[in-house]
Amino acid sequence: MSCRAEFNRMIEDAMAGQFDMIITKSISRFARNTLDCLKYVRMLKEKGIGVYFEKENIDTMDSKGEVLLTILSSLAQDESCSISENSRWGIVRRILKNILKVKVQIKLQQVLQKMAY
Repeated sequence: MSCRAEFNRMIEDAMAGQFDMIITKSISRFARNTLDCLKYVRMLKEKGIGVYFEKENIDTMDSKGEVLLTILSSLAQDESCSISENSRWGIVRRILKNILKVKVQIKLQQVLQKMAY
């Protein structure tokens, strides 16, 4: 996660023993995909560092934590992908709408110019 400098610093600090629990708002705020989420949770858990996800009420030090985390992080990843796709579609739609508007305006100007002659 090269573009998440503060996240990386938090992981390094935890691994250095500066704290023994990370409390985060939700799975989607902790990691962007299931593989990263599980990788970091397992790495931290090996060092005795738990991660608590407030929204999902999951404590990774709990025996059920990783199973729930796997399922819910997969859902969070799908939701994130869906949001990205919807955002991209909205941008493309606005671009196409503006292109069509410009083409209509150009055509209208051409017709008006011909009528002026």
